Amino acid sequence: MMLVLVITASTLMSQTKERTNAYMFNKNGQYDKAKEAIDRAILNEKTMNDAKTWLYRGIIYLNIVYSEQFSSTDPQALDKSLESFKKTLELDPEDKLKQGEDIVPRIDAIGQQYFAIGVEAFNAQDFKKATIDFKKAYDVAQLNKKVDTLALLNAGLASLRGESYNEAIGYYNSLLEIGFNEPDVYRSLAASYRGLQNNDKMLESLNKGRELYPADAGLMLEEINAYLAMGQGAKVVDDLKELTVKDPTNYSIFFVLGTIYGDELNTEMYDMVKAVEYYESAIALNPEYYDAVYNLGALYINESNKLQVKANDLPLTETKEYDRITEEANVIIRKALPHLEKSFELMPDNQETIQVLKSIYARFKMDDKLKKMNEL
Repeated sequence: MMLVLVITASTLMSQTKERTNAYMFNKNGQYDKAKEAIDRAILNEKTMNDAKTWLYRGIIYLNIVYSEQFSSTDPQALDKSLESFKKTLELDPEDKLKQGEDIVPRIDAIGQQYFAIGVEAFNAQDFKKATIDFKKAYDVAQLNKKVDTLALLNAGLASLRGESYNEAIGYYNSLLEIGFNEPDVYRSLAASYRGLQNNDKMLESLNKGRELYPADAGLMLEEINAYLAMGQGAKVVDDLKELTVKDPTNYSIFFVLGTIYGDELNTEMYDMVKAVEYYESAIALNPEYYDAVYNLGALYINESNKLQVKANDLPLTETKEYDRITEEANVIIRKALPHLEKSFELMPDNQETIQVLKSIYARFKMDDKLKKMNEL
C-alpha cells in the first residue's frame, strides 16, 4: 500500500510539475521561463482542464505585458492573459477555488491596457486599430460586470474619424440603449449620418439632442455643419452669431460666418462688408489660420475683378470713367495683397496664390517681387 501511495504521489507531482515550476519562476520574476513552463502545463491532459493552471497562465502573461525586460517575449501576451482568465472563469464559474480576488483586478488592468493602446493608436491616426482596442476595453469591463461608457464612446469616435460611419452609428446607438444620452452622443451620431448623407436621420439625431440640451454649443455647431452641408447656411446664421458670444475665442465660427456672407452664389446672403468683418475676426484670433487669410484675400480679388470687368466694358471714349473704376479696383487689390502674401508664406506650394501674386506684382510694377516669384 505504501508503494502504491508513493507511486501515486510521484505521478501527481509529475503531472503538476510544470505548473509548479511556472509558479516558482513567476514568483522569482523569471517570466520567460515561467511562460515556457505554463505553456507546457496547458498542453498536459492532467492539468489543461484545471482552473488553477489557467489562472497562473493569465497572471504570468500579464506580468510579461508590464515587464520592461520580458515584454518583447510575446507580442500577444495581453490577449493570451485575457484568454487565460476567461478560461479560468469558464472552468470555475462559481469560484469554488476563491480566485476572484486574483482575477478581478487583473481583468480591470487588462481593460485599462487595451484602452491605453487605443489612445495611442488614435493619436497615431490609426483609427481602425483604435476602434478595435477601445471595443476590447469595453468588452473586458463587462467581464467584471462593469460598463465602460468612455471606451464605447471612444470606439464610436474612432470609427467616425476613420469614416466607418455605420460602425460608429452602432456604437452610439448602443450608448443610447444603456442610457448614456450625453450631448456628444447625439452630436457624433448626427455627424455619422451626415457622413452617409442621410439627412433625415442626421436631423432627427440633432433635433433630439437639441431638445434635451438646447444650450449645448457642440450640438449647435453640428447643426450648423448639417445645414451648411445641405447648402442651407442661412438657416443657422443666428445660431452662429449666438455661438460667437458663447465661444468668442473659437475662430472657426467667425470663419464660417465669413464664408456664408462671402458666398457670391447665395445672392440673398452675400455681404462683402460682413464677410470681411468675420474673416478679420477669425484672423485676429488666429493669425496663422490659412483658410481665413486666403479667403479674405480672394474675396477682395473677386470684388476687384468685378470692377475691372465693368471698366473694360465701357466705350473707348469713357477714359476718365475707366481710370476711375480701375483705380477703385486697384485700391481693393492693395487690400488683398498682404493677405495673399501671408497665404503664400503659410502655404508656398499653392499655385493659384502664386499666379495671382504674379499678376498683382506685374500690375503694380513691383519688379523685384515679380522676379523672385518667377524664380520659384
